Amino acid sequence: MPPRPRGPTYAPAVIGTYASALIVCGTALLAGQAILVACGQRRASVLAPVIGLGPVLAISWGAVQLPGEGATALAVVLAVALLSAIVAGAGRVQGAGAAAREALPAAALTLLAASIPFAVEGRFGVLGTGFNVDMSQHLFVADWLADPSGVVPGLVDQGYPLGPHSLAVVAAQLDGGNVVYGFDGLTIAIPVVAAVSSLVVLKHLPPMRRAFAATLVGLPYLFASYLAQGQFKELLQGLFVLGFALALYEISAGKRSGRRLLAAVPLAAIAIGSLYAYSAPGLAWLAGAAALFALAELYRRRAGGATAVIRSVAAPVAVGLAVVLVAAAPELGRIADFRSNATNVAGGSANSAPAAKSSSGEAGQRGDGGGREPHDNDLGNLFDQISPAEVFGIWPSGDFRVDPGGGGVPAAVFYLGVLLGAVAFGLALLRWLRRGEPAVPAALVAAVAIYLAALALATPYTAAKALMMVAPLLMLVTVRGMLATDALALAPRTPRAAVLALVAAAFAVAAAGSSLLVLAKAPVGPTEYAPGLAEMRPIFKREPTLVLADPTALANEHGREFLDWEARGGDPVCIEPTPSASGGPPPAGIRFVVTTQGDLEPPFSGLSEVEVDEPYALWERRGGLGGRPPSGEPGAPSECGLAIGG
Repeated sequence: MPPRPRGPTYAPAVIGTYASALIVCGTALLAGQAILVACGQRRASVLAPVIGLGPVLAISWGAVQLPGEGATALAVVLAVALLSAIVAGAGRVQGAGAAAREALPAAALTLLAASIPFAVEGRFGVLGTGFNVDMSQHLFVADWLADPSGVVPGLVDQGYPLGPHSLAVVAAQLDGGNVVYGFDGLTIAIPVVAAVSSLVVLKHLPPMRRAFAATLVGLPYLFASYLAQGQFKELLQGLFVLGFALALYEISAGKRSGRRLLAAVPLAAIAIGSLYAYSAPGLAWLAGAAALFALAELYRRRAGGATAVIRSVAAPVAVGLAVVLVAAAPELGRIADFRSNATNVAGGSANSAPAAKSSSGEAGQRGDGGGREPHDNDLGNLFDQISPAEVFGIWPSGDFRVDPGGGGVPAAVFYLGVLLGAVAFGLALLRWLRRGEPAVPAALVAAVAIYLAALALATPYTAAKALMMVAPLLMLVTVRGMLATDALALAPRTPRAAVLALVAAAFAVAAAGSSLLVLAKAPVGPTEYAPGLAEMRPIFKREPTLVLADPTALANEHGREFLDWEARGGDPVCIEPTPSASGGPPPAGIRFVVTTQGDLEPPFSGLSEVEVDEPYALWERRGGLGGRPPSGEPGAPSECGLAIGG
């Protein structure tokens, strides 16, 4: 494992991460505004970034497959951004300054909050390595997309949606191709886009309160928890569910001017993003929201006759569906390939194919020397089914997987927080329903229904993801109602108003505190990743193997989780700190030794070099093993406690 970067390497990490976030937000903003202009809208919209992000994902995936890979994709994405700027300029978009003044405080505050993991850890690197090791697979894929040589990752063959990976590769080109910073920038950009999008319904709040409320929508507790894991794919899907609901809201409220025939195209653009980030399963949330919204609108406009309403929307809906089908056409084969894998993941261990899953349910890589060891796919990285009460946004723990009372906080505090969140949501929902605005409640009901279905039919791991999709919608409803001017009046005129203000203030503090806690506890792992160790696995598979790693990386940078994943397959694999002094024979029972810090000399006597793929080197002990191999589970890396010197 490469040592932690120090000194002058810190500046490139900062530049790489935030330049990546900027290119994600900037290209999405320009592309989305160009789409709105093409549809006849002449005003700047805070929904532009979420509308444009989907097409940018699709374009990135298509462009990264061209000769030149990442560099070509960057050129294509920048060309699309330039063309979008020209289209938006030609459309004489109005209100850009007002939209910027409205959006920038929320964007800045959310970006600051999303950066807390890096500030606390004092470095930039891989998010979530203490929670799970999924990111090692995604980095492997991104490296392969940037340089498609060697072993083809299984995620590619299995139809896994690779729009986010491609955009990370594009963003990484700004910093010499470091995909870690590309993924970091993409991940922290997602809550920023979510917060800005929420301003569609938060405009009535005073400026400071508006920015605070938008930040809570961008980073509710469960959303922050998935950011802490580096789960960018789930975050993207949650963003698209929120954006789709808000786009429906604008249509319902009559705030979307322009060409009526193209009214559904912005919705189609968001659906494209869902397809390229979450494949076909992602459309379930959007379809459910659209269906419930349509029923609510038919009921609301029943006086005009259902037939007339259906006729008026049939053509725009048909155009929107056509746009989705055209954009999805190049991906249909991969979508079909991924469907069976996604079904197995959702179905649990009974449906799991040992060669296609990791312990977290993700599809695996090819070229591991004969498949993987079987894993129970039901829990993934969870301890048990997570509490649905977490969706209210108040959970006083830095780890969303714990039960009430877990850690140093009494269970009673958890339950009081849940009660406060539920009361605040209930009061806010009543206010929302009185306004007669069905779009966001329809999306919320659809998301809850999908969660309940996952809870009943799928695994706890799948159900947890479905619950996370509910969180931004529920938080949006809550903050819109509870942070209104009258709800937080400094001098309440009645006892009822005083109670309402107290509940609102307590909710705001508790929800913000819960999200900040989980962000402060988010692990940030090693800053670099190379696939060399994974490529060596076929050599040491089923052989007793010792992996020597940087002690700092193991102790402070969650390096063990990455090495666990990349070194699986030995019988056993022992992961130990590199000794301060080399020499002497290797530990008894060890056949292969892997060094991870670019060492070009054997760490022990009697070893022969087998393969070098910097920073990794593989060494073999010839002849007898000098004793019995260490005890350990075959194929499962572990800390064997070997005596290997000071």
